[in-house]
Amino acid sequence: MNLRASIEKLINIKNPGILTSLILLPLTVCAYLYRLVVFFRTLLYQWNILRRHRIACKVIAIGNITVGGTGKTTTVCHLARCFKREGCRVVVLNRGYRGSQSGKPQVVSDGEKILAAPEAAGDEAWMLAKKLPGVPVVTGKDRVAAGKMAVELLNAQIAILDDGFQHHRLERDLDVVLINARNPFGNGFLLPRGTLREPLSALKRAPLILVTKSDMNSCNIGELEERIGTYNPDARIFKSSLKTVSLKKVQGGQEVPLDSVEGKRAVGLCSIGDPDSFFSMLNSLNVLLVEKLIFPDHHAYQERDYKLIRHWTEKSEFIITTEKDIAKIDLDMVQKEKLLIMEIEQVIDNEELFSRSLKELAGMV
Repeated sequence: MNLRASIEKLINIKNPGILTSLILLPLTVCAYLYRLVVFFRTLLYQWNILRRHRIACKVIAIGNITVGGTGKTTTVCHLARCFKREGCRVVVLNRGYRGSQSGKPQVVSDGEKILAAPEAAGDEAWMLAKKLPGVPVVTGKDRVAAGKMAVELLNAQIAILDDGFQHHRLERDLDVVLINARNPFGNGFLLPRGTLREPLSALKRAPLILVTKSDMNSCNIGELEERIGTYNPDARIFKSSLKTVSLKKVQGGQEVPLDSVEGKRAVGLCSIGDPDSFFSMLNSLNVLLVEKLIFPDHHAYQERDYKLIRHWTEKSEFIITTEKDIAKIDLDMVQKEKLLIMEIEQVIDNEELFSRSLKELAGMV
């Protein structure tokens, strides 16, 4: 386990003992300082001291109040497809995290073809471009500049701002906040002591809240909704779950029937924000899980990682990974013939009402 993974495990402890609390004391102090920074930054935007910028299309921000694991990418894909089916010209704006060209706006996909490699675009942006034929994807740290590019070059009518809840600089018409039912608010601390990006009071800015992974939760959904209501009694709250729609061979791209892996020896490989949800879905396929290879979110695979992957691949019939990971894996370093990609989709309860609420709150009806 590397240092980053060790720290992530440590800060996710919800009831640490006295010794662990003392070890984490410097991070606790940093968390309170971070809270002050977040408070004053938000205040500066509310007082219009820091300026918000509007672009010439509707902007819907999909975000969360914790770091990673809420299913943002899957939700972005779901909404983008819905708007496209309705004939809207929708463009996804992604930061391009860890992409070599993320410093300036770039068109990763124009809707017809992918124009940037994973290394340049970032793993999430490249995955979005791959999963969303017909939907352009634009990246850039400067979301305002990326949004203007989407309007001017791609004629965007709707911009979906991926991971945009904390990005105040780009004016949006609606904030949709996702909360992972498996671990709603982490240990209750802000970064870096916990996983919260903002205090829970920030939920009052979100008119629409989607509780994700509600079918594999370990908390009481009713109690979670009540807690959300204490911060935003007017929020419209919906639930969603994830489903596995296919397994695909990396080599050749053929689809593998889901029941064909039942009882087969398999290795699960991922570097995502909520690995437990991935392995829960693997278990639902009734595979015989030989090993769980878990790496930190956005991990860049190294030679030592590939050596470990090859070791466990020899002991299994399949190695199953995520759509996000495949953008980062060097296929020449693994046994491609055994590698399968799990493709998942979002299922939203009361989808028609959710869609109607989204449009109404965004001023689209």
